[in-house]
Amino acid sequence: MTNIEKLSQLDNLFESEIKANTLGSAAIHVERHGKVLFDKCYGEYNDNTIYKIYSMSKPITAVAVMILYERGLISLQEPASKWLPALKEAKVSTPAGLVPAKNQVTLQHLLNMTSGVVYPGGSNVPEITMQKLREDMVSRVESGEKLNTQSICDILASCPLQFEPGTAWRYGASADLLGAVIERVSGQKLSDFLKKEIFEPLEMTDTFFAVPRDQVNRLAKFYSRSPEGKMQELSPEEIDFLGLVTRIHEPAIESGGGGLYSTMHDYVNFCRMLIGNGTFAGKNGEVKIISPKTINFMTQNALKESVKTDLFFDGLAGYGYANLMRVMTDLASAGSNGSIGEYGWDGLPGTYFMIDPKEDLFAVYMQQIAQGADVSLRRKYRQIIYGAIEK
Repeated sequence: MTNIEKLSQLDNLFESEIKANTLGSAAIHVERHGKVLFDKCYGEYNDNTIYKIYSMSKPITAVAVMILYERGLISLQEPASKWLPALKEAKVSTPAGLVPAKNQVTLQHLLNMTSGVVYPGGSNVPEITMQKLREDMVSRVESGEKLNTQSICDILASCPLQFEPGTAWRYGASADLLGAVIERVSGQKLSDFLKKEIFEPLEMTDTFFAVPRDQVNRLAKFYSRSPEGKMQELSPEEIDFLGLVTRIHEPAIESGGGGLYSTMHDYVNFCRMLIGNGTFAGKNGEVKIISPKTINFMTQNALKESVKTDLFFDGLAGYGYANLMRVMTDLASAGSNGSIGEYGWDGLPGTYFMIDPKEDLFAVYMQQIAQGADVSLRRKYRQIIYGAIEK
């Protein structure tokens, strides 16, 4: 049983945040035992709003990989170089310089972010190299050169690894490389594969890599957080960093790691499939995307204790990781009144979802803030949701 009156405290939480101008707009949806318990939009968002979900694209990519896995088209222990040849001669960055990797990067390494593949940055040789590669590709696209998901991922795969594959955890472009693998195994563009195998069966009619021009008016307002924590307009630099200038055009790369736009309705349907052990009950009856055994495999922590210490995000205390998602392993460390085995992921501007198989519960939260989530606010709405569960 769930105490609906207690869930109404979500109203108090979000309305007070908006009143204090520490939150611009938001939306939240909560379901348990197949029943909608709470569904509300705040500020300027509504049921028709389209959000850029960034890294909440990753679990969708993981499911796409598992579809190929169940069909016997791939093995997770296979070297990823089978589809991304540049990884065959991968180099690892060490204090002594670049050295050949002792082990091949596998598909499982990519799924678990233990590949050593990084995101662009400025902290070490792989990040700096990736940043230079990204800037070069952007320049080439702007000059009119046609690059696509596969050609871009071939370039990304040539970047040095931060560590020997399988020995550490590092959040990076692994999911983007998996997007190229999906294309090469399936013989389809990533967007076409996702549409046919996931979006159409799950009635996700508003999930895509580029927003149709006639739907631009539905795009969620993006906010920026001032140093004092107040909402303000985005700067031109933030707009560029967030990749919001080309959102209505077909992207050079269909990023399996962070390129999708979606709605609350669509992502809720994706979560209904996950909580349904791979089956979705839609308007046209039940559809099966993947099996319960595969869902169970996907949502088990895959990191050794020594590797879990590398999980550096504030919101990952108490979690492990597997198949592009966090997995709860330690309630005390997380400071959570949730459940062991709860899983999900989030996105750069603070989008978030959680699925709790033990309680037959899930929640999806949407916001669009350049600096990302307020982890304190996230913990509070989780606490309210779990606090409403009575049996």
